[in-house]
Amino acid sequence: MSLEEIGKEYLQKAYPIVYPIVLERARGIEIWDSKGNRYLDFFSGFGVINYGHSHPKIVQAVKDQMEKIAHIGMIYYNVPALQLAKKLAEISPGDLKKVYYANSGTEAVEGSIKLAKKYSVKEQGKTGAYVIAFDYAFHGRGALTLTLTHERKYKRLLGHFANYPGVVHLPSPYCFRFPGDEETCKQYTLEKVDEYIRYHLGPENVAAIIMEPVMGEGGIIVPPDGWLKELEKIARENDVLLIVDEVQSGFGRTGKIFGHEWDNVNADIMTMGKALGAGLPLAGTITTEKIDSAWEPGDHNVTFSGNPVACAAGLAGIEVLLEEKLHENALKVGELIMGKLRDSSLSIIGEVRGRGLFIGVELVKEGKKPNPEATKKVKDLMFKKGYIIGTGGMFGNVVRIEPPLSVSAEQADKMTDDLIESIKEAS
Repeated sequence: MSLEEIGKEYLQKAYPIVYPIVLERARGIEIWDSKGNRYLDFFSGFGVINYGHSHPKIVQAVKDQMEKIAHIGMIYYNVPALQLAKKLAEISPGDLKKVYYANSGTEAVEGSIKLAKKYSVKEQGKTGAYVIAFDYAFHGRGALTLTLTHERKYKRLLGHFANYPGVVHLPSPYCFRFPGDEETCKQYTLEKVDEYIRYHLGPENVAAIIMEPVMGEGGIIVPPDGWLKELEKIARENDVLLIVDEVQSGFGRTGKIFGHEWDNVNADIMTMGKALGAGLPLAGTITTEKIDSAWEPGDHNVTFSGNPVACAAGLAGIEVLLEEKLHENALKVGELIMGKLRDSSLSIIGEVRGRGLFIGVELVKEGKKPNPEATKKVKDLMFKKGYIIGTGGMFGNVVRIEPPLSVSAEQADKMTDDLIESIKEAS
């Protein structure tokens, strides 16, 4: 029985296997399958491998920690969990300081809502009934987080499992598909948030607003400049907590350490995941001392919270990020990729958008109609040329470019040429 046959025989069909390969090893941005074929990774395992595959410093940190202690549980302190918490507080914007560890972005978002609701009831005297999320958002695949997630395709045939009470979706600043200019899009979407809090839901009933600085699964949607800062202002005026979901956009991906730094936003709670564990399952939330006051010991915990090996990897990863200035490289190389794609002036490209190495290329037909067929062809053509890329967006028509932040300008330049050629072939 081949490896592929084992997968088909023993793995559940829930996995969206889109590439017909079995991966075996990786280094930097290069990956090899079980047959020895080499590919360049421009997707980073859903944006996880920010620091490159098998970085020697991270590998060594994991090896060293495994020889000390692999698991203990957060009814005790452990050294890597403490060291990583301190480092996260040092690099996080504003007053974010108090860390809770989870295993996935879904868990982190779930914990952030739990904390926000408890704070709103216990400390603010509210009902905590509502949480505001946005169209095109993705916040996970659990019951609550799947409700926060907007796209129908993740919720089909799940009934009330994906219908958690008190979640309200409002229009997102997806200005490419807004019937008006960017400034009108910006003001309309912000006014809707303020209107719903004040006149539909009531500030006394709203616990939090949750928003991604760049909406990844939604199609790499970048809000207009200043949009997040204005959203923070609305939250403050209505005494509502602001949760910034940095699971996909954090740890250098956008060209800054965290995506909401682009707008100088001060969040009440920030969720983290994906790149945080440097390849190991690790996620978390960080909040202010004020918000953390709502918790009581035992309010929230999971078995593998603060896993020493994952925390050791996460700490080593942040050190790599800062020492090698990978966020700065992401900004430089991302501008190169987006600039070349925009200069190509291909009519099938509706919009090239992104920040750093978090890039979306929306492919369209006449009149901005989504072109998912061409998007799939581009992915397949790029695979034949030796690249792994992603696709996504509400309509399945966005090419996603998210390589490790260590990618060189030369590698990115060649990939972009091949991508432009693939888009032409798919037109």
